[in-house]
Amino acid sequence: MILSTLPYLEHAASFYATIFIGFGITGFVNPPTALSFFKLPYPQASSTGSAKNAPSDPKKIADAMLAVYGTRDIFMGAAIYAAALCGTREALGWIVTAGACVAAVDGAICKFMVGKGEMNHWGYAPTMLVLGGVILGAFDWIPLERVFSGSS
Repeated sequence: MILSTLPYLEHAASFYATIFIGFGITGFVNPPTALSFFKLPYPQASSTGSAKNAPSDPKKIADAMLAVYGTRDIFMGAAIYAAALCGTREALGWIVTAGACVAAVDGAICKFMVGKGEMNHWGYAPTMLVLGGVILGAFDWIPLERVFSGSS
């Protein structure tokens, strides 16, 4: 049996798709929680009347950026689902690998710009990278029959 042909790989990828979509929805419906994934404080609304609607209002900027973040994550989840359900294994593997790279960059931004919170992203990026590699066939050289039978 070849590792990249295991029937459960699409389900594993769909698990990550669900997580991305959940993060994306959070960006829209609960911006303070979404911002906390990056260990950033959610800004308070301006207390002065017309400044509240100004383009430079920190709360408005945060809400706009979190909508972009939410859209990005929903798109990544939808792309993984589409490839898992309708696409090729190769497309699925590359999309999962790209999702791992996005998580790695998000973690690097937290580490080097915020100073904390990188493990909120780096915790799952390696497993996604391995999954993408498995789907792409990078580990097909492993003799599964020997691994599962226990013989050497």
